[in-house]
Amino acid sequence: MRIGIIDLGSNSIRLVIYFWDGAKIEKKQDIKHQGQSIKFIKDQKMSQDGIDSIVTHLKELMVMARAYGVDELRIFATASLRNISNSNEAKADIENRIMYPIEILNGYEESLFGFEGMKKIVRLPLEGISIDIGGGSSEITYFKNETAIFSDSIPLGSLSLYLDHVVDVVPNDYEQIAIRNSIQKALDELVWLNTIKVETIIGIGGTARAVMKLHQARYEINSSIYDMKLSSSIVHGYATLNKRNRTSELSLIVDVIPDRLTTVLPGALILDEIMRKVEAQEFHLSQYGVREGYMFNRILKDEKK
Repeated sequence: MRIGIIDLGSNSIRLVIYFWDGAKIEKKQDIKHQGQSIKFIKDQKMSQDGIDSIVTHLKELMVMARAYGVDELRIFATASLRNISNSNEAKADIENRIMYPIEILNGYEESLFGFEGMKKIVRLPLEGISIDIGGGSSEITYFKNETAIFSDSIPLGSLSLYLDHVVDVVPNDYEQIAIRNSIQKALDELVWLNTIKVETIIGIGGTARAVMKLHQARYEINSSIYDMKLSSSIVHGYATLNKRNRTSELSLIVDVIPDRLTTVLPGALILDEIMRKVEAQEFHLSQYGVREGYMFNRILKDEKK
């Protein structure tokens, strides 16, 4: 069975095609469009130009899905359509024009699906926190004994923080402080997070991968990024850009992850602040996330896993 999932995010719109043989999944294609739909939001409302842009990207990806012969195609949206005042109108307009349904995940579902996807492939510690840093929101789950205890979403992501706080390409010292203040305020509103201390943070998604790729390239590490573990001090170093390391850091970002030049540092600041809040000492990465969790829960839940 060939399954296509289109993830309509705030920063990118991605089609991933999987093959399911009844026992395991295999990723076959991963096609990313840098839609950055969040740039079309003003006063919490998506403009018509933004809706038009989403429609264009979705139509192209749907053609690709048909060309690859998918047996089932699903489209879901996260903060891109969830965190806008005209969510229902935008969704209806897009669905009418692409002639296909879209499911908007709420913050709890997005966070929980990320955790469910992660635990399919990661050997979990007794307890820890998973974090999925997107373009317009970040999903946080505290788990214990392989069970999600608390799952929540904050309306801050790598791209939204950049657009709200950064004037130039990367945040200066004052902008970094402002970004940290915004993150701390949002985290403080998660009452359950205020009393939790864990050793391990597991990252999901593109920002987490980007931080790992930077470390892998800097130290010429040959192992997979999914086998690597970073200490809290290393994460803090990547999140803190100052005059002394600015040139070398920017050069590394341009060489390794040029498409995340403006978003990796705001995203790393979110990760750093969460690790500091819960006093986590170790960060590592999951190969699976919200798309895989969505697939297992929405499409394959009645299949043998």
